[in-house]
Amino acid sequence: MIRYPDRALKTIGVTAPSSGVPKELHHILETAISQLEKQGYAIKSSPNSWTQLEAKSSPAPVRAKELVNIWRDSRVDAIIPPWGGELLLELMEHLDFQKLTPKWLLGYSDISLLSLAITLNTGIATAHGTNIVDLRG
Repeated sequence: MIRYPDRALKTIGVTAPSSGVPKELHHILETAISQLEKQGYAIKSSPNSWTQLEAKSSPAPVRAKELVNIWRDSRVDAIIPPWGGELLLELMEHLDFQKLTPKWLLGYSDISLLSLAITLNTGIATAHGTNIVDLRG
């Protein structure tokens, strides 16, 4: 049975379960966040959204912890990672799916793996779509 989030979208959480944003590209994420704030959304970002080292935002246990922390934050209604990447698979063994409650996850590329795993393990609906940096225009 698929479970859907049942509340209005007011606060968007940004975390990087795969690739984060390196310093020289922070302006891209800052612009996306600014555009969403102008539309009335509150944004909460985790530290690993702003880091990138060796093709990932941070070590797998840290990425899993930051994802679960932002997911469990009762103020956050949806999670949209900065972008995909290529090493999301590393965090899967560190992720406790039972700690997740219905909340939207939106993204594509490497984020598709996370979406599939969450839906299959919890029944929580997720959405295949844009990553947050794509919302800067």
